[in-house]
Amino acid sequence: MKADSPKHIGARIQRFEDVRLLSGAARYIDDIRLPGMLHCTFARAHTAHGTILEIDTSGLADLDYPTWVFTGKDTAGLSMKAHQDYPEMQYSEQPLLAEGKVRFVGEAVAAVLAEDAYKSEDAAEQLFIDCDPLPVVGTMAQARDASLPPLFDGWHSNVIVQRQMKGGDLEAAKAAAAHIIKRTYRNQRQAGVPMEGRGVVAHYNNADRVLTVWSSTQMPHLVRTYISEELDLPESRIRVVAPDVGGGFGVKGQVFGDEVLIAWLAMKTGRPVKWIEDRREHLIASIHARDHEHTLEAYVSADGRLLGLKADISVDNGAYSTYPFTSAGEPGMVGKVLPGPYDFQAYEATFRALATNKCSIGTYRGVARPSAVFSQERLMDDIAAELGLDPFEFRLKNIIREFPYKNVLGFTYDPGSYAESLELMQTLLADDVAAAKASHASDTTRVGVGIACFIEQTAHGTPDFTRRRTPIETGYIAARVEMAPDGTVTIDLGLQNHGQGLETTMAQVAADALGVLPSSVYVRHGDTLTTPYSVGTWGSRGGALGGGAVHVASLKIAEKLKAIAAHLMQTTPDEIELADGQAYMRSAEDRFIPISKLARAALRNVDQLPPGMLPGLEAEQRQDGPRDGTYANAVHAAVVEIDVPTGKMQLKRFVVVEDCGTILNPLVVDGQVRGGVVQGIGSAMFEHFVYDEECQPLTTSFADYLMPLAPEIPNIEVHHFETPTPLTPLGAKGLGEGGAIGPAAAIGNAVANALGVEVRETPLNANAIWHLSAHLRPAE
Repeated sequence: MKADSPKHIGARIQRFEDVRLLSGAARYIDDIRLPGMLHCTFARAHTAHGTILEIDTSGLADLDYPTWVFTGKDTAGLSMKAHQDYPEMQYSEQPLLAEGKVRFVGEAVAAVLAEDAYKSEDAAEQLFIDCDPLPVVGTMAQARDASLPPLFDGWHSNVIVQRQMKGGDLEAAKAAAAHIIKRTYRNQRQAGVPMEGRGVVAHYNNADRVLTVWSSTQMPHLVRTYISEELDLPESRIRVVAPDVGGGFGVKGQVFGDEVLIAWLAMKTGRPVKWIEDRREHLIASIHARDHEHTLEAYVSADGRLLGLKADISVDNGAYSTYPFTSAGEPGMVGKVLPGPYDFQAYEATFRALATNKCSIGTYRGVARPSAVFSQERLMDDIAAELGLDPFEFRLKNIIREFPYKNVLGFTYDPGSYAESLELMQTLLADDVAAAKASHASDTTRVGVGIACFIEQTAHGTPDFTRRRTPIETGYIAARVEMAPDGTVTIDLGLQNHGQGLETTMAQVAADALGVLPSSVYVRHGDTLTTPYSVGTWGSRGGALGGGAVHVASLKIAEKLKAIAAHLMQTTPDEIELADGQAYMRSAEDRFIPISKLARAALRNVDQLPPGMLPGLEAEQRQDGPRDGTYANAVHAAVVEIDVPTGKMQLKRFVVVEDCGTILNPLVVDGQVRGGVVQGIGSAMFEHFVYDEECQPLTTSFADYLMPLAPEIPNIEVHHFETPTPLTPLGAKGLGEGGAIGPAAAIGNAVANALGVEVRETPLNANAIWHLSAHLRPAE
């Protein structure tokens, strides 16, 4: 191999997919047009909890165009079933259209179809849904109140599930502690808000009896499986296509009832049916995220060692359980990850999901970890303050340094750069820390510095899901790689691209293994007709497992190419190196054969193949994750400046030190980190979905639901360590969610540092900052 040959893994290659995304050539769900298509609008509940008395359709009689109306009576028996196999979990189903009762504002009650989207919306407004109100369960306190009636028949309370996990001797840790620090922290409810909302199009072809469903989804194969099970159709007769997806962030990482319903409507009417979510629908009825309350009690030795931690975790789950991660997923994840990157030997977590008359909680970038890390890292700062220790000093005293490390719950961490990342951040922030200390003499302008240290379990495999007993039973990713007679390569990948740059990254991986250029690799995804079965894109598994699958499959083809080249050059396969589009002989680099010629021999001129070798250059690999996953680590830091009299806060600097193992493409990695940080800033400072005491939503447009905009975002500095893991084929760890996990904690700690107060909850908007800084403001 030529010494100056470029290595594609690790190269800063510009994203191939941006050509179509930035030129307007991308095809999103709303771009799909089919002959004879009907458009669906949902008539949604305006009452948070009530018995449906009547759905009056008489207003449709005055319309001068045909309409079709379907209600829960038509879809009776069809529902979303998302249950975790725990005996203590109370079971419920979410009907595709409300049957008998409504349980949150925005629940779909009727589907109205017309031949024009505007006409279907006008027709839906003519329906009158008469509900007899029932008592509302609107807060966690009400959900825990056993005297209030349960939301579902047969339930004994509104605690959907309560479980416990523990390790070590907590009582001994408490007895040995010189300090016991107890705090309660809260995170607000928010929405995912991708640029493109959700949407579904379905068409049933009577001729070949194939149902095709287009959905803006992160998991096309799981959508296919659920539709098959619910509508009793063979999976072989269902095709699910995810076109270009304008952002997912986990919001599109569940199977929704409307995907099943639109498919059913297409079969029922015999015509294609289309539904496109508007922004209000997204905010009130898609899924929500966060809404946590954690009470933590830490046991600390006299010299500042963390001995043990006790946690009580509640999550306001809303009305229904989402498929496939269920209502137990969010609180259970907090309990699982709270030990974090710290070395202590006693832990106990009690966690529960609570049912309320709100939109359901589902997966959103970070999945419970942003809330867990907010509590974990606020607690670390609060302990440090109580003990009179520097926040860096306290963390470095307790950080894990030796790997592999088995934590208090029995999960094994692979190698990382926990201490090194903290130490680098300490150096990077030295001037900011000094400026913050100097500003504390001022009653008008304060500067604060905050850090958040965390790890993220990524690319977790089948054993981890088996332990959870959820409808998501595995975590593998599959890839099929094929070389054509001209030497170009096609990858059919079980991942779904919604902004991560995976088409470019996977092309780099295959190109390295096969000795070709990334530009000669075509990546296909998002179509169950062409891609091998996989669970989809979520859980930070794309690069680690998807890239691993592509790598292993490509190596299989590379071995065959080497065998063909060795046969033609009368040498042995171990003498062949693939690079620069050629098969070189290691001992004589002036002897080579173009890889395109080897491909033609494998597929066309098969008489040139070694004796006994079958034609073809195709390989498939299903890459499962490690038992306990592979752990990425990071430290986030925020520098804030607060105008005390007004509560106005400016985020002056945000710094990330991260370690995701082998970096496949630094441009993509930095983009993912920065994008995640921006969403984390939204969680920390702006986004808040608010209900009143009757569970009526109050933030149903961008006039009220605030998002971070360009003026609020500082330059986000990203620094890297690269500690390859031995647990994945390329040494890569997951990356996609990490950027969103640390900002709330880092910004919360920065505010506390600036004002000298304890920060217990988010969002830290101007009103919250104004109240926190009250003790600094002159008396009026």
